[in-house]
Amino acid sequence: MGAGPAAGGEKPGPAGGGEKPGPAAVYDEGARPREVLTVLPAPEAVAVALSPAPPAADAANGRRVLRLTRVPGGPTGITEITDLSPAGGWVDPSPPFGQEVRYAALPLRDGRIDGPPVVSDVLLVAPDVSGLRSTTGRGRIEATWTEPSGALGVRAQLVGPAGPVGGAEVRTGALTATGLGVGAYVLRVRCRYRSPDGAVIESAGAEHPVSVDPWPTPVDRLDATAAHGSVRFSWSGGDDADVRLVAWPADPPEVGAELTDDPARPWPAPLPWAAGSGGGLVPPPGSVTRVSALAVLGPRAVAGPGLVVECPPAVAGARVERVGGGRARVTFDWPAEAGEVAATVEQDGASTVHRVVARSTYVREGLYVDVAPSAFSVTLSAAPRTPDAVVVPPPGGAVRVPADIAVSYRIVPGARRALRRGPSLLRVTLSCPGEVPADLPEFVLVARSGNGRDPVRPRTPTDGTTLLRIGGGTLSPGSPVELPVPSGLRPPYALRGFLLGEGAADVRLDEPSPTTLVVR
Repeated sequence: MGAGPAAGGEKPGPAGGGEKPGPAAVYDEGARPREVLTVLPAPEAVAVALSPAPPAADAANGRRVLRLTRVPGGPTGITEITDLSPAGGWVDPSPPFGQEVRYAALPLRDGRIDGPPVVSDVLLVAPDVSGLRSTTGRGRIEATWTEPSGALGVRAQLVGPAGPVGGAEVRTGALTATGLGVGAYVLRVRCRYRSPDGAVIESAGAEHPVSVDPWPTPVDRLDATAAHGSVRFSWSGGDDADVRLVAWPADPPEVGAELTDDPARPWPAPLPWAAGSGGGLVPPPGSVTRVSALAVLGPRAVAGPGLVVECPPAVAGARVERVGGGRARVTFDWPAEAGEVAATVEQDGASTVHRVVARSTYVREGLYVDVAPSAFSVTLSAAPRTPDAVVVPPPGGAVRVPADIAVSYRIVPGARRALRRGPSLLRVTLSCPGEVPADLPEFVLVARSGNGRDPVRPRTPTDGTTLLRIGGGTLSPGSPVELPVPSGLRPPYALRGFLLGEGAADVRLDEPSPTTLVVR
């Protein structure tokens, strides 16, 4: 704001009393261009400048600048301003906050007043806040500013698409508003000052436009389940977002951290793991990975929870065999640098982990696991070293053991008829947990003659005479098959049963005592 020279052709003396010009002082109003004294309020000062700037000759003579402070019911306060501005003009470093002032610039020549003053418009010293800025987040605006030292405080108002917003937290130099909807907002901040008559006045107010952008709903829970050499993830939250499973190259952000797309610091790509069965992912063997959820919506994302997935290295040379009594013996080649080895048994939909504490224990005691007659698989791996990790057995290291299908045979005495006993019977029984396979082997009974001496039991199916054949399709659990043993051979001879066919290796033959198989 500014004003021109004082009205009238008289040359006033300096305000508040001062020297009068000598008789040599002559004033030519027509020779002077019209000057305007502008004032520019700042948070802690007022800048005063003449426009146009005085010529160099005038500048050498200088100006005397006064501040005139209006005091209700009292004399006008006069303060001389002597601080010069580097940009030209003067600076009032301590204006009276909450009061009306004018500034007057008096031209000087040889230290004497040389013309009428140039007087500014009235200025109410009530500066606004400075440095008003804001940041936004998910349904949130945070604003900061700097208040002038003479302010009593501020009155902040946030106006949104639906009108004024209530519930914002206002504190010294800051505002926080949460629970906001998406849209454009305007923040208005007015400083409050005490006037000389005790009233409270406000500054014109500073306005700051700000927009609340859409953010994704964060993932609040992440779970993982390992099965069949893969891991399957599930989560809650992130309903309106593209949920990505990522591995941060360094420490992951705090859960709930709000992230924006930055080419200089891009978000990690989704896990590059291969797809496994049942929609799971297969981690690389020997890896330990912290997997985190990241909810993404356009250029914004919210960091979610994470968990550790470990896939220990596989163990070579695994062999498994049933040893009776509901147990199986597991042997393998001990992996280098492994502190422990874990054997995971999967049977009937359940998974059980057996650990060998150390190599010395394995060499001394071996590894035995409890199993049921049904089919099962054993996967060996170096034991995980990460506490609370979701452990995924490495793929390809499983040894599958078929169900304990057994064919037993016995030679039982024939039924007694009158004074003599009938021919001996071959009784063949099938024991099979679960469904009977279609490729059951054939059972054959072979006899080998002793030629008058103690007979030797047959060693192979062709080492003797085949007496009986029973096809695998005729056997069923709980229904033994009984056939009379042919009596055409001359005693003594030894009997023995064999299993023949492609499925013979998967079926256990339960043989009776050899002494019960010798016919004399």
